[in-house]
Amino acid sequence: MKIIHIVHGKANPASANGISRVVYYLNKYERLAGIDSQIWAIVDGVKHHETYKRDEFVTVECFPRVSLWGGQEIINWISKERDSIDIVHFHLIWFYDKNIIMRAVKRLGIRSVVTTHGTYSNPHAYTGVRIIARSLYELNYLKMADECHILAREEGTGLRKYGYTGKSFVVYNGYDPSDMPSAERINRDFFKDYPFHNKTILCMISVLRSDKNIDLIIRAISMLSDNQKRNLAFVLIGPDNKGNAAHFDALAKQLGVSDNFYWIGPLYKDDKYNAMLSSDGYIMASDSEGFSMSIIDAMACSLPMILTSGCNMKYISDDKFYLMCEPYPQDLAHGIEYFLTHPQEMPMLGQKAKCVLEEKLYWDKIAHVMIDNYQRIINTGD
Repeated sequence: MKIIHIVHGKANPASANGISRVVYYLNKYERLAGIDSQIWAIVDGVKHHETYKRDEFVTVECFPRVSLWGGQEIINWISKERDSIDIVHFHLIWFYDKNIIMRAVKRLGIRSVVTTHGTYSNPHAYTGVRIIARSLYELNYLKMADECHILAREEGTGLRKYGYTGKSFVVYNGYDPSDMPSAERINRDFFKDYPFHNKTILCMISVLRSDKNIDLIIRAISMLSDNQKRNLAFVLIGPDNKGNAAHFDALAKQLGVSDNFYWIGPLYKDDKYNAMLSSDGYIMASDSEGFSMSIIDAMACSLPMILTSGCNMKYISDDKFYLMCEPYPQDLAHGIEYFLTHPQEMPMLGQKAKCVLEEKLYWDKIAHVMIDNYQRIINTGD
């Protein structure tokens, strides 16, 4: 079986882009399972095809951007290898390049899968130029695929609302235990030089986008009692987006909780995990997630989690492994209050989350589920 993953960028697993991390590990574990899995990437600034060896597991074939007027090199490669390729697996979102490549794949009679990465069930899919993109090319891209791979059952509802009526299948994102720092690199006192290090720390890792509902968490904290607020720190980790960091800081000051809100910028690799291991819990209040990699990281760190229903973790396990809230300040405030007033329950909740991760979400298991779906699609077309 030969699978070609099409992605934008060099599939850096340490980047803030969750898609890159997913493609890297999917490729790595498909190869470890004996599949001829390759990454062919559209890379800004590349003039001609070049091979980039990321590490001992993953090599990326890099190509120039594709347009109607040029940059057809990746299409030429697909055409040249058409007889050996079983499935082209697309991970491109919004780029028009993908439509040109997809049309070529269909013309060549090669089967295709599109991973939507939670994009089309997100409210941002209906804002600004993306509304126009839906009509011009985005929906057509989905319809050309043999099937769509979605990250959670709830995402299927969002896809249907977007206008996609074709076939889809669910495979979760996964976790690689080798990501966790080795024992000698673990630092559970990562925040010792920060002003909040003696407080109860609720962390969140995310790009500071508006759909992450960070403002709702700040508003929820403002509703807590003075005694509860006194020892609580909401620590936000991640890159700024459109100046939202200043907006959230101003909101915290306006609501009188500036001593509870701390944005420390992005952290990567060991620093990211050590920050989580130095926290007491994890919180996320998104309207809609595909399958958040930062939630998976929190599970790996055995953190008790406060998550909204839009985080799409409901169907993973029958066991209760997080506190679920609706994306409203009042409900989030109740969740945070429960977290603060039931400290004896929280370690057990975190351990349950880690057990669910180990049982169902390691990448070796996820890759085999994906391979089974590839085989099903191949057999269906025979």
